[in-house]
Amino acid sequence: MRIPRPRSFSGRILLGSVLFVAGLLGCGRRGAPVPPRPLAPAAVGALRAELRDSAILLTWTRPTRNEDGSPLTDLLEFRLFRAVGPAAPREARGGPTFSLLATVRADQPENAVVQGAQYAFRDDGGSGGLTPGIRYSYRVQAVNRRGVVGARSAEVSVDFTLAPPPPVGLVAVAGDGVVNLTWQPPGGPAPAGAPTPRGYNIYRGLQSGAYASQPVNAGPVVETQFRDAAVENETTYYYVVRGVGGERPPWRESTNSNEVSATPEDLTPPAPPQGLVAIPAPGVVSLSWSANPEPDLLGYLVYRLEPPVLTPVRLTDTPVQTTTFTDRTVRAGASYTYTVTAVDRSAHRNESAPSVEVTVSLP
Repeated sequence: MRIPRPRSFSGRILLGSVLFVAGLLGCGRRGAPVPPRPLAPAAVGALRAELRDSAILLTWTRPTRNEDGSPLTDLLEFRLFRAVGPAAPREARGGPTFSLLATVRADQPENAVVQGAQYAFRDDGGSGGLTPGIRYSYRVQAVNRRGVVGARSAEVSVDFTLAPPPPVGLVAVAGDGVVNLTWQPPGGPAPAGAPTPRGYNIYRGLQSGAYASQPVNAGPVVETQFRDAAVENETTYYYVVRGVGGERPPWRESTNSNEVSATPEDLTPPAPPQGLVAIPAPGVVSLSWSANPEPDLLGYLVYRLEPPVLTPVRLTDTPVQTTTFTDRTVRAGASYTYTVTAVDRSAHRNESAPSVEVTVSLP
């Protein structure tokens, strides 16, 4: 049997040195530090493109987070990109080529309208306008104050078509709790390729030039008149009407008609007071009656007639708030006839018909 010879001390040292060197060679080589990746805004959401008269209206929502989910506190602007091509399937024309259309500041932009977190930008094609039969595609990217550009939004496209011509001669007549609108169909020949209006949409606002995003009417109005009963008295409303083309929503709308305003007014007087009672006494007549139920009641006016005078005289300069009145301007031995009317708080101070007459004779 062969017995192995023990290794020498110098051999063990040599083996340890080799293993140490190998360990050093196996470690990664330390290089220059890698800078952290710049934090970018999250992608813009809810991008939409809609035909709006002679332009395309773009709307989108302001992002509130960065791409890693942290709060976005340094948003600077939005960059809008547009691609132009024929109105054909994407497969038939290949991918669109986008170019910068506009830059919109995140705060107080001059070329867009901001309502809450929603932005609205109107692409009218500039001096040359937009071309019918052309597909316009859009996307948006957010940029922070360090110049870091966020991811692209989803792409939206719309095929541009001509709008119908607008109606003319809009007139508004205010009534009690109602505004009646009338207008005329578009005047003159329509532009070549423009559709004939199949109806009309009515828009209402509380400020001149600012209207609700949705029309007052539930569907296109075929007639050239509309009765708006969803209004409040003593409030001024502004109206425009747009011609509607197309067969289904979203409707292809014309530009606005002329703007009109109207202020509905309360023209309905209160009911005549009921239950008038007059009690004579020496030198005085005490009147009382039942309270009226109207919520806009201002008060009551008291009238007195003294024969042979045939015209009643008002005894109260201003409406009284109570349902009693004391007449201290009477003469002994005279007879008087009293009536009471109710007055509301409207601008017209509508007055009711007189109550039932009550006649008394003083001793």
